[in-house]
Amino acid sequence: MSDYKLASGEALFVASRGVFELHGLTRWVQKDGAWVGETLGRAEQLSALAWHPTLPVIYGTSRAGMDGEIHAWRITGDKAETIGEKKSGGAEPCHLVVDPSGKLLVFTNYTTSTLGLQRLGSDGGFDGEVALVKLSGGGPEIDRQDDAHPHQAFFIGETLVIIDLGDDSIREFSLDLSKPGAAALTQTRVTKLPAGCGPRHAVVLNDGRLAVSGELGSNLLVGHLGAPEGAWQSVPSTTRPGPARTRHRRNYPGDIQRSADGCFVYFANRGNDTIATFDVSGAKPVLVSELDSTVFWPQHLLVHGDHLLVAGWDSSRVAALKLTDGIPGPAETAFECAGPGWLLLQAKQG
Repeated sequence: MSDYKLASGEALFVASRGVFELHGLTRWVQKDGAWVGETLGRAEQLSALAWHPTLPVIYGTSRAGMDGEIHAWRITGDKAETIGEKKSGGAEPCHLVVDPSGKLLVFTNYTTSTLGLQRLGSDGGFDGEVALVKLSGGGPEIDRQDDAHPHQAFFIGETLVIIDLGDDSIREFSLDLSKPGAAALTQTRVTKLPAGCGPRHAVVLNDGRLAVSGELGSNLLVGHLGAPEGAWQSVPSTTRPGPARTRHRRNYPGDIQRSADGCFVYFANRGNDTIATFDVSGAKPVLVSELDSTVFWPQHLLVHGDHLLVAGWDSSRVAALKLTDGIPGPAETAFECAGPGWLLLQAKQG
């Protein structure tokens, strides 16, 4: 078992992903040296979680079949109160973020190629109807790139950044909350990535470059927003030969996170069930290590203190890799949890 420990007052929220009563928003703490979890909010196929920037409110995306939903829970102590739940207006919502002012929730309806905009009230609850922004595009892999397919949303300052797997692109939007509905977003720039890479998630590096996981290309891409396609550095995400071990013959890598000092990125090779570490301090990323995650289908990563946590969706287990100077050691079991698909830290209050 891992020696990973939460600090006093901390908790770990997990999107327990599945279709049964035990699945949904779960909260995990350590008591007397053992992990204890409780389901606080019911949701089918809960896929992503995000905090409000100033309020104790967690937002989530989920789906029943393909029909998407968004959720809002107010967290008080070890309890969660549902303060919002509605249709997302599209299929397979998979990521979400609240703007820095705390007034707008943005989420990605992956399959139906839309961004959803939900205004938020002063309590963090939903205020008004969902507005949709339709994206268009495509790429060479027709089965997965028949249209735009937004997979991640995050802010760099006041700019909304969308990672579009279907269009092999990164889209930037300005936000004007004085305008109603979809008019609040204006696309300002599109950065094209190498065709067929299928970008999924990205992190911002110390020098402003982005490190991007290529789900379809099974590669890591590093470059500046606005740079031409050929200026992006691309390296394979794995050294393991195919076919992949879990779910598919292809690797289909997923999440990417950065080290606390920004010198390294950690990359989840989901099909190969490995965690690759790259040194991104230089012009071109360099593979440092590739370790067995000890879980099947590592869906999400979280860096916390001196550990990297891995949500093993198909293993119903969260693993932890101890970091030494940013380099992970062997993976060990932290705790068992039904279908972990997303990890969200609750820091100590006050």
